[in-house]
Amino acid sequence: MEPTYDQIAEFNELYMPTAWDPLRDLVSDTFGDIGPDGVIIDIGAGSGLGSVLLAEVSNAEIIALEPSTTMRSMLMARLDQAGVLERVTVVADGVPEGLDGLPDRVDGVVAAHMLGHLSRPAQTSLLDWIATSLAPGRTALLTIEPEAPPEGFEPMVLERTVGRHVYRTTVVVGPGRVESLWEVVDQNQEVIRSLRTANTWEPPQTADIQTALADHPVEITEPEPGVALISKLSE
Repeated sequence: MEPTYDQIAEFNELYMPTAWDPLRDLVSDTFGDIGPDGVIIDIGAGSGLGSVLLAEVSNAEIIALEPSTTMRSMLMARLDQAGVLERVTVVADGVPEGLDGLPDRVDGVVAAHMLGHLSRPAQTSLLDWIATSLAPGRTALLTIEPEAPPEGFEPMVLERTVGRHVYRTTVVVGPGRVESLWEVVDQNQEVIRSLRTANTWEPPQTADIQTALADHPVEITEPEPGVALISKLSE
């Protein structure tokens, strides 16, 4: 079944800090010099880890796009807890629908851990919008698809302990597809809740971004595996 965040948000939230921690230094280096007159767009903001990080490392205004009501609820709570509600505007929309309502010129874009949810045409629309809307000299940070090893990715098991329960997720990644088993296990090692999901997941690789933006004045780099930077060249 194709999952919704209403079904898997409690699991997703437990694992997202691990996904975001490796990006902290790069986010700080990329956006840390943006002042209060600047605007950074957080695409697919989820529960708000990225939005709060952007507010911590910069003085910019932040606009967060998130289509899921469940994730926006967590996003609002996290922004409030961090004391940055006044600096972050939350837009209840996704890509490409939400792009038209954004400012014409922005000083930064983050699209992390979400591009694989988009269809290829939607990815192309987002990339075109980024290349068009970025101010000269400014950068967008995207998480992308690292090249798979020849034998494919090994199944991945994620676990977090919550009181008397263990939340366990087993993920199998295949070409363009992710299959997951979500389980809650009690103290007797008995599974008390479980859900199987399968969904498409096709984030772009650096070569895809280069092809899509070949006619735009941008520089595309891959500072580390799984991360791409799109930098707008000076006009």
